[in-house]
Amino acid sequence: MDRVAWEAVIGSMGYMALLRNLRNFDQAGLSDAVAERVAAKLSDPDEVARSRQFPYRFVSAFQAAPSLRWGYALEKALERATGNIPAFPGRTLVLVDTSASMSEQAFSRRSTMTPVKAAAVFGVVMAKRGNAVDLHGFADGVFAHPVDRAASVLKEVERFTARVGEVGHGTRIAEALRATYRRHDRVVVVSDMQTFPDSRAVRSYGGGYTGVAADAVPRSVPVYGFNLGGYQATVLDAGIGNRHEFGGLNDATFTMLKLLEDRASAGWPF
Repeated sequence: MDRVAWEAVIGSMGYMALLRNLRNFDQAGLSDAVAERVAAKLSDPDEVARSRQFPYRFVSAFQAAPSLRWGYALEKALERATGNIPAFPGRTLVLVDTSASMSEQAFSRRSTMTPVKAAAVFGVVMAKRGNAVDLHGFADGVFAHPVDRAASVLKEVERFTARVGEVGHGTRIAEALRATYRRHDRVVVVSDMQTFPDSRAVRSYGGGYTGVAADAVPRSVPVYGFNLGGYQATVLDAGIGNRHEFGGLNDATFTMLKLLEDRASAGWPF
């Protein structure tokens, strides 16, 4: 389709169709006037809410489009799509798995987005929104990733994922927790959970991550795991006390974190 054809049909295109065709618009030479209308729709709060797009789709669109004229609209859309990721009180530790397995396959069947990029979106948003959030990437080792409150989420996700491989390619959740937990009020782990066994695991907890609760994270501290690998068996002591694991990752999932926190603080919305 050429520019004339695209400009003739853009007015009747749905939100997802617009999002997926930004590259085609640029290659066809879409006029700036029409592009401004597309950008306005992409960043409109009501349109974003109705579209129910997974937040990482805006990162994918940003990476696919050759023109920077879509950047601000996609940034605003991403902010609105992640609006229900809460800013928690106290200190929060966020660990994002940057191992090789997080980059080797697509996040879903219909997407080219890798799990590590999808995870980085939420890690960066939480770090940017929270008052005291420590974001780390981990594999065989760990690295700290400070996020400025004024930073672009889209650019910060690029900066984070560029560090994949910096600390190895394995997955060592237990060691990462020991290296980073410093009396935080909660811990969020985003990983495919293909972790090495914990050599210092407490035998009564059955090994794996669950064993580090005794020497790394107190049992009174909530730990939220997001399992991007689809494994049926959890490496967390999920369902016991303050240990929770979620299958997959999307913006609605974080509503559960807020509800669980409200329950613990007697703020449950009855």
